[in-house]
Parts: sequence; C-alpha cells; structure tokens
Amino acid sequence: MSVDDRDMPAPSVEDLTGAGQIDADPFAAARLQAITTQEAIQQMTGADMRQHALKTFITLGLADSLDDDEFRTSDELAEICQADPQMMARFLYAMHAHGVLTTDERGNYGLTPLGQTLRPGGAMSAALGVITSPLWQQAGDNLAATICTGRPHSLNGEETPYPLLAADPGLAGMFDTFMSSRTTGLAATLSARNFAGFRTVADLGGGDGTLLAAILTAHPHLDGILIERADVAARTEHRLAEQGLTGRVQIIAGDIFDDLCPPADLIIVSSILHNRDDPANLKLLGNARQALEKAGPHAELWVVEVPLPVPGLHSHGIDLDLRMMSLFAGGRERTLPQYQNLLAQARLDLINVVPLPGDHHLMIAMTD
Repeated sequence: MSVDDRDMPAPSVEDLTGAGQIDADPFAAARLQAITTQEAIQQMTGADMRQHALKTFITLGLADSLDDDEFRTSDELAEICQADPQMMARFLYAMHAHGVLTTDERGNYGLTPLGQTLRPGGAMSAALGVITSPLWQQAGDNLAATICTGRPHSLNGEETPYPLLAADPGLAGMFDTFMSSRTTGLAATLSARNFAGFRTVADLGGGDGTLLAAILTAHPHLDGILIERADVAARTEHRLAEQGLTGRVQIIAGDIFDDLCPPADLIIVSSILHNRDDPANLKLLGNARQALEKAGPHAELWVVEVPLPVPGLHSHGIDLDLRMMSLFAGGRERTLPQYQNLLAQARLDLINVVPLPGDHHLMIAMTD
C-alpha cells in the first residue's frame, strides 16, 4: 500500500453500493467486506478503551467535581483534578460522546444520570471496581488457559470466586453493590407480578436481599426466606433490618446446593444456575422440589436466567457465558431447551416462559 493509499479516506458503504459501483469494480465487493470486517473488529476491541475511560473518570474524581445540576468548563475541571488542560478537554469530549457528560448552551460540562451513577458508592462505580479488579482481569487474561485446561485458571483451585471475595472485604462490598444494581430493574419487574396465591417466598442465593425486599415491600401479605453463604447472610440481615423487614424474613446461612430449603409456595432462583454445572444444579433443584411439594400442589419455582440465543446471534448471554467460563468451574449459560431439560431431570415441569428486560427470562416450573 502506498503512502497515498493510506492517506485516502475509506469509502463509505453507501459509496460502494450506490449506482452499481460494485458491479463496475470487480474489487469493490472485497473492499466492502474488508471495511465491514474492520469496523466489526474495531467495535469489539473498542470496549476495552471505553472501560478504561470509565475507570479513569472515577479515578480523576470527575463525578464528585460536579453536583447534579452543576456545569463547569473544561479548564475548571482540569484545575480541580490537577490535570493537563488539553488532555482533559479531549477526555471530556470523549465522555460527552459516551453519554457520561452533557453540556449547557455555553459548552460547559455537567453530569448525565449515567454520570451520576459513577460517584463513589454508586452502582456503576462498584461495577467497574469489580470488573477492573485483579481477580476479574486475570480471569479474562487467562481465558485461553482456562479453555485448554477445562477449569478457571485464576481461582487457585477454587470452584467459584466467592471464597476469594470473602477474603477481600472491599471487593466483596463492591460485588454486593454491583449485584444489587443488576437486580434492581429485575426486582421492579418481578415485584409487579401477581402474588395473591402465595404466602411464603424463598429466594435461594438472594444476595443482599434486593429482589426479596422489593417483593415483600410491594406485597405486605408475604413472608420471606433468604438463604445465602454465611459471609453474605450477615450483611443481608443488616440491610433488610434497615428496610424494616426483619420480622418478615428468615435469613438462613447455608449452601443452597447442599442444604434443604424450608417449605415455601414460591421459590426464586435468580442468576444462580448459570454459576454451576448440571450435577450441582440438579441437587439444588431437587432440594427446591422437596420444599415445593411440602408447601402444596400449587407451589411454583421461578428461575431467572439469560438464555443463550440461537447459533450465530449475539445477546448479553454470549458475553456472560465467557464470563462464567473464566470464573466458575462448570458455570455456563444455557439455551431455553437446555434449561427445560435440566428442570425435567429434576422432575419439574416448565409451564411458562416470560421474557424480561436485559435479555433475562423468567421460567416458571411446578412439580410434576
């Protein structure tokens, strides 16, 4: 390629496809394919730089430098952050394009609702803290070794990252906030459903109680059960007490894959099955089935997961599957038929599937 060729702007797809140019130029189709391929690769690799930019936004303290309705010039923000003015101007220009910042009529910068979530303790700040932590980054960097060995290469022999999280209280706290933020929208959707036929709702592996708290708050006639690992259960008990739900929730510190669940006429298993392999999940589902049978013939199991799409299509489940591969021994996303088969092996009948926001699906099952 000559210097002149490198300096020429790439033609647009419209330029190549308009007025029969592909037919006239035998090389046009190949050039079009090269352009679209390059754009696809750039989109995939660009996610790495966007992640770094968001972390930098937090590191520089830009979210804290702006009140909700406050606007500042680029130079003012550079001075506050003790940054180079020209570099800061370029960085703010990029964060405006990414929707983190907005501008007023004079071109001064302020926070968007997305930018506000990047404050310390906010949902996205915690998410980035987890995703950019050494544990998560090493898991991604070692994906090739994981694929070759068949086990997550970064867990030091552990089956899941949870023991490593328990040993790092700071990271564990960010992980709780991260999971809570992911659950908030789902909690609002599920709590809007009809719970008139239920009395007790059990959330297996319910984290900090975000989902169960939303359901109990929306439906005062319900009582709740939440089963979690001991380190999480202690934090959950404190959080639910702050919401005035202590008398309505039984918190059990235990292993949902081994310990029996008390009888409950609604059991929720949300974003749990994708963490483990089929044998472990069959133990959990078998325990759930026993609890449902003791509760009565109309008891239901609600499974919430992000199913894989049909081959060749992309969804959030594709990226999650790679994440599960890198961080959970046996963890994987599954297709809807695979979930149905898993439930059937546990003698549970899938009676309904409800699409939810964020590529999630609610799978409702009953004992056979």
